[in-house]
This record gives sequence, structure tokens and C-alpha cells, in this order.
Amino acid sequence: MILEKSEDHDFTTSRLAVTGTMVAYYHICRRKLWLFARGLNLENVSGNPDVVKGKLIHESRFQRENYRDLSFDRVQIDFIKFGDQIYLHEIKKSRKFEEAHIMQMKYYIFYLNSRGVRCFAGTIHYPTAMRKVEVTFNRKDELRIVEALRGIENILKENIPPGKINRKFCRRCAYFDFCYI
Repeated sequence: MILEKSEDHDFTTSRLAVTGTMVAYYHICRRKLWLFARGLNLENVSGNPDVVKGKLIHESRFQRENYRDLSFDRVQIDFIKFGDQIYLHEIKKSRKFEEAHIMQMKYYIFYLNSRGVRCFAGTIHYPTAMRKVEVTFNRKDELRIVEALRGIENILKENIPPGKINRKFCRRCAYFDFCYI
């Protein structure tokens, strides 16, 4: 089981290593989530132009930030800023999957709070579109994350991947060949 009761919070993540990427994939394509969770990370080997562009944007933007590319436990944050609380920042290539990006950010906030780190907001940056999205976190969001974690757990229990979703964006996915060829 992913979730367990905690005295500080209603829920925390436990033994299943759910990452922010997995939460985003849950909201984009559950087949991609299943494959990724089993170690098939085609984003790193596909040579997909969209993936390459995203990595270049990530590496080239916000270079002056002091706290970049922070990784701990299951969380990998692009950069953070400090004040009376931690404020998260994520850099994304396109707004095409904005809702998934928002849920990924909310998972990071949820995860940090479950570890006693005060964090309730962040910003998702879309440099090529010259846009940003402010993300806040509340009790309703916590319930959505808990629901997503349960859904992820159920998907990962399956012995075969979920079916193809056959959407327009599938053609540009790093997993396209696995699903369609």
C-alpha cells in the first residue's frame, strides 16, 4: 500500500517509490506510467526531438539560480527559493500537458509536507511560451494526490500494461514505437 496514516498529516507516501514523473504520466498516459515504473525509460534513449528540446531548455534556463536540480528521496525539483517557506520551481517545454505538470508540482508539495518541510506553492515555467503558472496547494489537492497515488498503485500491480490511448500526442511520444510498431 502506498499510503499510511501519519500523526502530522492525513497521509504520507510509504514503500512504493512514486516519483513526480510517475504522477505526471498517470495524468497523461497510464501505459507510459506502467512502462516507466518497470524501468523502461525511453525518454533517455529515444532521440525524440521533443525530449531533446525539453532537456536543452531545462539545462539552459535559470542558470543563475543557486539551488538547481535538487534530488532527494523520490523528488527531483528543478530549483527552489527560500523565504518563510520553500517555494518550488519547475521548468517545462510546453503547456500541452499543463494539468499533468500541475499535479506533478502538487505531488512535490505534498511529499515535502509529508516530510515536515513547509511548502504550499510553486511556479511552473514555460520559457518558450514566455508563460508561467502559479500553483498553490490545499486540502482538496491533498485528496487528489492521495487518489492519484492509489490509482498509480493499482496500475503498477497489474502484470500487463494498460491499453494504448491512441491520442494525437501519441505520435510524438518517446514510447510511440513500443505502442504502435
